[in-house]
Amino acid sequence: MVKTKEKTMKLEALGSRVLLRRDSPDAVTEGGIILAPGSQLEPMEAKIFGVGEDCLYLKRGDKVLIPPHAGTAVSLRGNSFIIMPEEEVMVRIHEVT
Repeated sequence: MVKTKEKTMKLEALGSRVLLRRDSPDAVTEGGIILAPGSQLEPMEAKIFGVGEDCLYLKRGDKVLIPPHAGTAVSLRGNSFIIMPEEEVMVRIHEVT
């Protein structure tokens, strides 16, 4: 579910596709250097917002690693998402406490 100022919309991935959003890139390095917006690499970490009915390994809310230029980028009502096949996801991240 994605909430915007006007409405709430439900996005549903189809088949074995996943719908995800990349994490925001860091604007400051660990050493304190401020990076210009165009010089930042695309983050590899992403969060899954929806999975198709044929997805076997991933579920909504999973954190994953994806290739830098993976999938198809889409923008809906000011929200940026990536749609890609489940098979292209490289790693699922498990938080350990």
